[in-house]
Amino acid sequence: MTAPGTTVRHRPTIVRGVDAFGRTYQHRCTCGDHGQVRASRQMAEADQQQHIEALPRVPADQQCRDPRAHDRRPWEPCGLCADQLSLLDL
Repeated sequence: MTAPGTTVRHRPTIVRGVDAFGRTYQHRCTCGDHGQVRASRQMAEADQQQHIEALPRVPADQQCRDPRAHDRRPWEPCGLCADQLSLLDL
């Protein structure tokens, strides 16, 4: 359970497992979402993509301009870049 006002980060991954029939794959996200256990990695990746597409769009003024340095994904707002004026717009 997260505290009120706390932002949940979405860091989806594909988890590989083994069952009686062979390898299995499953999409899991740090937000608690998870897909069905799948026989192929492509099917699990489709579940993952569906989860990402269901996330709300980040407004343009909150998108990260340096995602690698700020450790942000395209679907996450960036507190460092939010509401900052672009140097090119001056």
